[in-house]
Amino acid sequence: MTDPVAGIGLAVVIVGLALSTFVTRTSFLLAGARLRLGHRVEVALRYAPVCTLAAIIVPDVLIHPPGHAVDWSLLNPRLIGALAASAWLIWSRNILGCLALGMAGYTLARLYL
Repeated sequence: MTDPVAGIGLAVVIVGLALSTFVTRTSFLLAGARLRLGHRVEVALRYAPVCTLAAIIVPDVLIHPPGHAVDWSLLNPRLIGALAASAWLIWSRNILGCLALGMAGYTLARLYL
């Protein structure tokens, strides 16, 4: 059951994923003005990018193999980098400085902790 997908099965998977991506991405373009979302839905969708980003970043920062344990300690270099970047962004609203400080904090913590 753990055999990799190969040959025609791989082609079917790729075509299926491409079609599902195409249909979901173009559905709003094809519907155009005929489909109007409610005000509450539009307000809720404003938070979708932030929620998606948090759902991707938080597990990567806190969960580490081999044991897949959550690491809240201040010896976690990823957490130090994320905290440094967050503090800078809250203080200055400068995204370039946020990236630079986050990477600097992560690199220094990884090298010296």
